[in-house]
Amino acid sequence: PHQRREIEQGLRDGSVKTVVATNALELGIDIGGLGAAILVGYPGTIASARQQSGRAGRGDDPAVSVLVASPNPLDQFLAHHPEYFFGSSPEQALVNPNHLLILLEHLRCAMFELPFQKGDGFGSISDELLDEYLEFLVANQDAHFSDEKYFWMKDQYPAANISLRSASPQSIVLQSTTEDGRPWTVGTVDGESAAWMVHPGAIYMHEGQQYFVQEFNLEHQLAQLIPVGLDYYTEAQRSSEIEVLSTNEQSAINGGEKAYGEIQVTTQVVGFKKIRWFTYENLGEETLDMPPSELQTTGYWLSLSEETVSHLRDAGSWSNDPNNYGPDWPKIRERVRARDQYQCQVCGAVESGRQHDVHHKIPFRAFVREGALDRDQANRLENLTTLCPTCHKKVEQNVRIRSGLAGLGFVLGNLAPLFLMCDPRDLGIHTDPVWKPANNMPSVVLYDHVPAGIGFSQKLFEIHNELIRRAYELVSECECEDGCPSCVGPGGENGIGGKVETLEILKQLIK
Repeated sequence: PHQRREIEQGLRDGSVKTVVATNALELGIDIGGLGAAILVGYPGTIASARQQSGRAGRGDDPAVSVLVASPNPLDQFLAHHPEYFFGSSPEQALVNPNHLLILLEHLRCAMFELPFQKGDGFGSISDELLDEYLEFLVANQDAHFSDEKYFWMKDQYPAANISLRSASPQSIVLQSTTEDGRPWTVGTVDGESAAWMVHPGAIYMHEGQQYFVQEFNLEHQLAQLIPVGLDYYTEAQRSSEIEVLSTNEQSAINGGEKAYGEIQVTTQVVGFKKIRWFTYENLGEETLDMPPSELQTTGYWLSLSEETVSHLRDAGSWSNDPNNYGPDWPKIRERVRARDQYQCQVCGAVESGRQHDVHHKIPFRAFVREGALDRDQANRLENLTTLCPTCHKKVEQNVRIRSGLAGLGFVLGNLAPLFLMCDPRDLGIHTDPVWKPANNMPSVVLYDHVPAGIGFSQKLFEIHNELIRRAYELVSECECEDGCPSCVGPGGENGIGGKVETLEILKQLIK
């Protein structure tokens, strides 16, 4: 806070001419009188864009606001359809006051102001549910029940512990040291984001300074950072598994089915990429063994029908079927494992009970020559290596070739925030060519990154047709040849982008 106050004062007295910041300048700061506001990337909502632009031109002098579009599909959609921005009213901010985490914090703050009388009401929740929550606060030693009243018992002000950034109650402290060795706090990250933002080896940015994460201690809710000056940033690679707990609503759509309901998401950060600044060159990947995290939330999913998949397969627009490595594959596997002494070439684990996997360094599907697959080149011994199942799964996550299904997930996940008034990071994206909850049919799942969900999934279910139509419009109008960050995502490590496949899937969904 003291840094913010210093910046505000500098802007007022003229000693500070330019401020480069996150959207921290959007709310809660009164500076006014700026001559220009430059928005680097669409902030996610019309309301936020207008609020940030409004930092300039609040006096009598002329001012300008410029939006620099990023390669993100959402930015590119608005760049090609400016009428959507200028012709639409700012969105309505919707919050579910009965969301468990939000409601409990509201109850704490209300009780701090005034004791709850037995039988008092609160919002729209039932008396039985309110009693259950109040008893929970008593059991948690936040409250004390006496003389038919619930009293606040803690000595701190409960509102001080509520984050405006996240509903997650857990936060990780980011700590570094000064030149004389004294510890100081760089900032905090909410618990849900910490695993992919400040994992060991991650690069964290603060006030233009890079920090290298030396240690991440989840138990003590602490990440140890050191200042560095490197020519790359890091991008976490995540693996997710999703289980459907209950289905709220389900209906048929063109090409398949759509549904939304309660889901359990198990996510693990399996590695990270080092990406060079400006050129976006991949400088290499490193694997991680982070503990998995579980999130119970709500999700929206669409699944393709068997008829749709058959049509795509007949048209040559489906690359999610299992690989056929040829009749000699068992012998080749044995030769590779024997050559590698039956040891994983990443972690060194020796086979025990289960045979190790044999992995193609350059993906098998990359060896397509004039429409035909060259198995002999793909299965050359120098292109094969022995990996244990755990390392194999991590490597596959890092070098996956983008398919049409993955492209569909990318464009839907990046375009959906336009209709939800949320940040793209508020949504999780999961694609699976054989998703068990959908009877092993190819599926795309978009889910709330907020515990217990906050309403995004139901909204996506309702606007499904509009979302698919806009996605097709965006991908078909993109000028790239086979995928880019502005439509279906960049190509895989070998340049195979999946744009044609994604378009064919979208055609089946809107026909």
